[in-house]
Amino acid sequence: MKLGIVGCGAIGSEIAYAVSKSQISGYTLAGLHDIDKIKVQQLLSKIDTNTAYLELDPLIQASDIILEATTKFFMPIVMKKTLDAGKSILVMSVGGIADRPDLLDYAEEQGGHLYFPSGAICGIDGILAAREAGLKHIQITSTKHPKSLVGSPYLARNNISIENLPSPKLIFEGNAMDAINEFPANVNVSITLSLAGLGVERTHVRIIADPNCQRTRHEIIAEGNFGTVKTITEGIVAPDNPRTSYLAILSAKATLRKIHNRVHVGT
Repeated sequence: MKLGIVGCGAIGSEIAYAVSKSQISGYTLAGLHDIDKIKVQQLLSKIDTNTAYLELDPLIQASDIILEATTKFFMPIVMKKTLDAGKSILVMSVGGIADRPDLLDYAEEQGGHLYFPSGAICGIDGILAAREAGLKHIQITSTKHPKSLVGSPYLARNNISIENLPSPKLIFEGNAMDAINEFPANVNVSITLSLAGLGVERTHVRIIADPNCQRTRHEIIAEGNFGTVKTITEGIVAPDNPRTSYLAILSAKATLRKIHNRVHVGT
């Protein structure tokens, strides 16, 4: 399969490198795209020189599947163009779907497929299974180091400083829709959880800034007719970007393998 990568940050770069070095079998690189062409050139210098920068539309046409790793705001554009071309897309900036839920229905009408990796959290398989019996409540509490939250719209608009916190502080509590709007670079996991469970309005989100946090922590509690699911994921951040979970990168790799493989394990 020909893989096109849109967004050459921490996730896109790692996937491009892995495919170019045949660490993920079944794929070749169709090309790379990013609004920052310098970033693309820097990545190209580290991988297979047969790969090239392509504008977005030509890249989609040259690919069988697109890996989207841009931003919440640009993702819907990439998704729409990919689906219009009848191609499949693996979405990392899942927060963008909160503003464009119509694209989920649109995908059903087109020839491609949408793939949403589990990202930085565990337990999505259990949530999907539990939904079959009926979910009543889902909550995710994300604990992060303040430096990964600095610059968020919520903090800027409310003039909240978290750079010199002496102890953990709950800085946000609300639903997943409000959370992704207020922290667009930090809580994609809440939207993934929403897609698997009760939707953005009924997924409760808590964000804690902890100056002593060494690993980003996501605690999920789901309750329903099936019983109770509780998961805790403590992951390190990506070496090149404190806003990106290393597990999210690994999740993208695992999803690409699952798409290609004929044997699937897990829900």
